[in-house]
Amino acid sequence: LLALKDVMKRADLYGHHAIKRDALNVRSRMSDVLRALGDGEFHRFETLFDASEGRRGVVVTFLALLELAKEHLVEIMQEQALAPIYLKSLAMA
Repeated sequence: LLALKDVMKRADLYGHHAIKRDALNVRSRMSDVLRALGDGEFHRFETLFDASEGRRGVVVTFLALLELAKEHLVEIMQEQALAPIYLKSLAMA
């Protein structure tokens, strides 16, 4: 373990650090969610997420949903505890 730790330390010395702006944006994701909910019907919570975007995509979508709820642009409904969660757009088209 100590030898592996030393190798990892040396590898870090040669690593390059580059900061790149992430393509995921909460405001644009809010628009995407409203577009997905644009038919005025209730949609299941989990259908609004794209697992292929990974953890960051899930987090950005969840933050977008929270912002939409805070701005009263979506209705969130759950009939009972542990039942599916549904969302519906309240935004005027």
